[in-house]
Amino acid sequence: MKKVKFTAVALTLGLLSSVAFAGDEGYTANEAFQNMLKLEGTWTGESRVVPVGAAKEDMPTSTTTVTWENIGFETSIMQTFLAGTPAEMVSMYHQDGPEKLIHTHYCAAKNQPSMAFRDVAEPGVIDFRFTSGTNMDVNVDGHAHNSSMKIIDENTYETRTENWSAGKLASVRYTLMKRVNES
Repeated sequence: MKKVKFTAVALTLGLLSSVAFAGDEGYTANEAFQNMLKLEGTWTGESRVVPVGAAKEDMPTSTTTVTWENIGFETSIMQTFLAGTPAEMVSMYHQDGPEKLIHTHYCAAKNQPSMAFRDVAEPGVIDFRFTSGTNMDVNVDGHAHNSSMKIIDENTYETRTENWSAGKLASVRYTLMKRVNES
């Protein structure tokens, strides 16, 4: 009986210590979603698209604006790009239980790639990997394939989005975004 109790206590302490250190290494899906809820508002910054083989510093930057809105009692998050233009796009984020976070991008390219959260051991990074898409052939059509965001502080984040075409990486879009102080 003592051996069983000792084993149970040791196992419990081991699980608790792994949970305590998880936050130091990166987000869980639930932690990522909770932190994304804090992005609600308007953000502006610079965007740079870098084709494969080009140097990032050689590519021009453009100004971009993004809005984040918490939807349905904070059950979903809507991120809007290029609002009010013919190229307006929306990304939706929601959980499927506490261990899954899903990102679907409704693209101006008329397709809808979906990605799933992937735990990475880097503080502040929220990473999504392509899982499937609608209105597209992943081996032919251009689409957003993988994306990640790094929350730097409450007023700054950066993103990296892989754009694929013909079944392979074609370019990477980088942004650095700052929160707009709304009065």
